[in-house]
Amino acid sequence: MQCIAHPTRPAANTCNHCGHWLCDECCVDVQGRLMCRPCLSELANSGDSAPRVVDRTPASAYKRVNWGLLFLFSCFFPPGANYMYMGLIKRGLAAMCGFFLIIYMLAAAPIWPLRLLFSFGIPVLWLTCIFDGFNIRHRINAGEAVPDGVSDIINSILRNKTLTLAILAVIAITFVGRIFGFVFGLLSMAIPILAILFGLYVLLRRKK
Repeated sequence: MQCIAHPTRPAANTCNHCGHWLCDECCVDVQGRLMCRPCLSELANSGDSAPRVVDRTPASAYKRVNWGLLFLFSCFFPPGANYMYMGLIKRGLAAMCGFFLIIYMLAAAPIWPLRLLFSFGIPVLWLTCIFDGFNIRHRINAGEAVPDGVSDIINSILRNKTLTLAILAVIAITFVGRIFGFVFGLLSMAIPILAILFGLYVLLRRKK
């Protein structure tokens, strides 16, 4: 098992409150009970009498995401590399697949308005990943367990049905235009060949 807050580290214990697996650095000793920081904060905010805490974790242990490296992966690598650096592999793969999908749609768009539309998608996705990545870094450095997934992105897309339908319509138009372009390309190649074959047929008929 891996630590829920540090996916690259093996877990050593579980939180006695939520049951999540934790590494040694994430465990907080609360009068003999091992707890994670989010659960400890939840108990403190609920109004319960918080027990005396013996925190054996150094204050700098949670600041594992280096600002400079995150900036490097965010600005000089494809979108999604910054998430992978922080251990959020699923979120990183989703962002990277979206980036390459936009590039493909940009190349496949049959008309220039669609190409212009898709060209705006690249900086929008890139900037979103940069700001979201630094926000997640702040959460991780504060000791919060950030889940690796894209459920929040999917829920946001599902809530904005109009925008979702518009995006799907644009993608459908692009693929349909690409198919028609392929068919017209075949016809443009076939017509001269058919004309030559027809001419040969006429010449052979005359010789007979």
